[in-house]
Amino acid sequence: MGLATPVKYASVSAMERKIEKYFSERANFKSEIYNAKKGEITEITEQAPLHLTGLCDYLGISSQELDEYQNKPEFAELIRRAKKKCEAYLVDQCVRLHKADFILKNNFPASWQDNSDNLLNEELKKVLVEFVTK
Repeated sequence: MGLATPVKYASVSAMERKIEKYFSERANFKSEIYNAKKGEITEITEQAPLHLTGLCDYLGISSQELDEYQNKPEFAELIRRAKKKCEAYLVDQCVRLHKADFILKNNFPASWQDNSDNLLNEELKKVLVEFVTK
């Protein structure tokens, strides 16, 4: 008989507080940049990357455990929203930097699969064109 994985979050509210703290800390991430010309360090506050790996690490669970929580009806909406927030960040990076598509395809395969004909959904084309031309 196998051992069951211990439950880390017994309540939705406990997990929700932890998830909100993760996003809050990432929104106000402080880093230092060294300016060699001036010989000084400048502290900046910026949005740190949001991703499922970081979220799972912060929660102290694996991505498989996160999916198991999402399969529980009481946790489903909370996990769905957290995943969407990470996905939205990566979509923004994809549009701005053209580098997040690999991450999106691997973290959100249902939404970000390559089409065998390499055709974009017409709706997505319109959104991207509007975004890039702004």
